[in-house]
Amino acid sequence: MNLDQPIYTEKNNCQDCYKCVRNCPVKAIKIADNCASVIDELCISCAKCVQVCPVGAKQVRADIDIVKLLIRSEKKVILSIAPSWISSFRNVDSRSLISALKKLGFFAISETALGAELVNRFTRDYIMNSHQKLFLSSACPVVVEWVNKYYSELSDKLLPVLSPLLSHAKYLKEYYGPDAHVVFAGPCIAKKREADRNPDLVDACITFRELQDWMDEESISFQPAESESLFFEPVEAVSGASYPIDGGMISGIVQNRDFDGIQFFAFSGIDAVKQVLTDMELLNSDSKIFIELMSCTGGCINGPGAILNGSIAQKHSVVVNQTNSKHLRIGGWKELAVDNVDISARYKPVDIPYAFQYSENEIVESLRSVGKQSSKDELNCGGCGYESCRDFAVAMLDGKAERNMCISYMRRVAQDKATALLQRMPSGVIIVDDNLRVIECNRNAAKMLGDEVANIFDENPGLARANAAKLLPFHKLFSLVLSNGHDILDKDVTVNGKKIKVSIFTIQAHKIVCAIMRDLSNPDVRSDEIIARTRYVIKENLETVQQIAYLLGENASRTETMLNSIMELYVQDHDNYH
Repeated sequence: MNLDQPIYTEKNNCQDCYKCVRNCPVKAIKIADNCASVIDELCISCAKCVQVCPVGAKQVRADIDIVKLLIRSEKKVILSIAPSWISSFRNVDSRSLISALKKLGFFAISETALGAELVNRFTRDYIMNSHQKLFLSSACPVVVEWVNKYYSELSDKLLPVLSPLLSHAKYLKEYYGPDAHVVFAGPCIAKKREADRNPDLVDACITFRELQDWMDEESISFQPAESESLFFEPVEAVSGASYPIDGGMISGIVQNRDFDGIQFFAFSGIDAVKQVLTDMELLNSDSKIFIELMSCTGGCINGPGAILNGSIAQKHSVVVNQTNSKHLRIGGWKELAVDNVDISARYKPVDIPYAFQYSENEIVESLRSVGKQSSKDELNCGGCGYESCRDFAVAMLDGKAERNMCISYMRRVAQDKATALLQRMPSGVIIVDDNLRVIECNRNAAKMLGDEVANIFDENPGLARANAAKLLPFHKLFSLVLSNGHDILDKDVTVNGKKIKVSIFTIQAHKIVCAIMRDLSNPDVRSDEIIARTRYVIKENLETVQQIAYLLGENASRTETMLNSIMELYVQDHDNYH
């Protein structure tokens, strides 16, 4: 693991389930040694992998110790708090919030929304005066990272302005002096990467969850503030307060102004943003278009570092009510205006690894390595985490994926190994289901049942789906075990005039049973060992099929090991007999 990355993997916790691969919009995951690691150079810090990991193996880097150290060092530490605080810390007024946060040691509490207001002013002027036709918002760091890494042709369409956080940090440094240290608290994980790249502006970023944990650790709770002089500093934000919800940036930009001839669109959520960026070339318009893009569905209120305490609708409503209250109390659409802080920026494409273009022959060979001999074999089931078999083949060429991630391939390997080894067993083995239909049968069993069955076996190896009631004179024994669940061991039966010793045992209760048939004219063997090991082999193989997405490769290996042990047992017995 790399703790320097905003998102990393706790290797010992990873279950190799591919859920992170499946949900990562840019496939910034590498599978190696049964562990899914984040490829930082490809990552856009959306934290989808963190949200979907069923065992918490994907972790967000904790930066709270950096903040504590700054405060202990008696630095002038200003907390820039995201405007979505109102939706994470429910039923808490601003004075109670400020009072509690100052107990942690912060010099001042300021709203990141002030930076959003600086961005509003910049954006408004830039759109009106630019000859450019298309403008993409640059407020969401995930979107900016996504565009620069994967849609580089759109980098010059990003608004050339810093994010609200960086704009706010610049303003705070100007207002409080260069010795001020800025810490951000909010619901966004990508802000950690933003801080890493701009250490001169932001010292650390913590999530609302980290902030709450810190308060709990210090036994600080939100209480009614005793002092009347607790305010956001230097001033309270108004027009920037709507930024946490989708469309909030646009409302802050437009306000009541006339933007005739300019179209404004807002989209939120990974899937929506991906579709917009992918199909951008289809967007044709004679007028200017501004598109607000937010990676989190519903906006920052639904960020991965937010505190989960209500629906998106509830959180949206809280932000709207807060914004309206500010309008009434302070004045509609008031915003911070400063001329001595340069918040302009320039975005450019970022070169990323794994961008090699492979030839068609290389992709075809990669597909063949997992048994995809033709397009008909490409199931595109998505079990490996990739949208198509071809995407998976490219990932294998990139070294990001392994063959055992392919479910259909590994299932086939497991079944082929089990079938091949069962066919080599000197005893007869036949497995049937609760409808007395054959699931698997080896050649020795077919031979014991007579020439007619052996001929059928030649036409249908394994006798799959054959009617056991017509093949086996002792089929009622199968029905009995299926019914009562009690194994039958070493039952003497006569088949085609030969004495056969049959043991029938349960594989899945009342669903699948297995028979081991031994010709009494052959040397006796340790039947109890054979039954126990065969039961384990088949059970493992069935679990392999049922839980293929987790430990399939491992189970396939176990299957081979156990079947080989059976073969060794027979070899030992054969040697001892002779």
